[in-house]
Amino acid sequence: MAVTGMANLAVKVSDLDAACQFYEAAGGRIQDRQAWMGGERADVFLGPVMITLFTRAIYEDEVELPDDTFLHPALFTDDLDAELAGHEVLWGPAIVEGTFGRRRIAFVAAPGGIRLEFMEQLSPAVPT
Repeated sequence: MAVTGMANLAVKVSDLDAACQFYEAAGGRIQDRQAWMGGERADVFLGPVMITLFTRAIYEDEVELPDDTFLHPALFTDDLDAELAGHEVLWGPAIVEGTFGRRRIAFVAAPGGIRLEFMEQLSPAVPT
């Protein structure tokens, strides 16, 4: 088992239009804005960093969250089940699909009132 990389940093925003405008003004590139799991999402590319903005967290029914907050780092792993061992799993595992491809993901509680997302990439991203 190993964490093999970081996919993104996830942030919940109450106003996705305003957040996208802010990051574009800061030099970011907005990509893959779409409806997502009862809300909306958009990827922001700032140099080597990807921030994914969500209007609703996928695990929001399990964890009380403010309208605007840092949610979690999303980490790739080569063995999701082994990574989850010994952690308090808040949501998942589940398979999700999008422009990022097909992934098996789960969220665990982490210190500081945040979560970690662990994900296994099952199929590659869809070319845009």
